[in-house]
Amino acid sequence: MSEEQFRNEKMYHATMNIAKSLMEQGAMTAEEYGQIDTIFRKKYRPILVSLRTEISGYKAGSMASCDTDKEG
Repeated sequence: MSEEQFRNEKMYHATMNIAKSLMEQGAMTAEEYGQIDTIFRKKYRPILVSLRTEISGYKAGSMASCDTDKEG
C-alpha cells in the first residue's frame, strides 16, 4: 500500500468515525450517514473497506454499514 493510499485509508476512517459519533448523538440521521459514506468512499477510495465490503456484501450508501461497521 502506498503512502498516499494509507493516508486515504486514515482519512476515510477518521471521517466516518466522526459521522458515526454524530449519528449516535442524534445530530445526523442514518440516511445522512449513508450519504456521507458514499461520498467519502468515492473521495478516498479505501481499499480495506472495499475488501470488507466485498466479503460482507455491503453496498455503499446502504444502512448495512451502521450495523456491520463496528470497527469505525
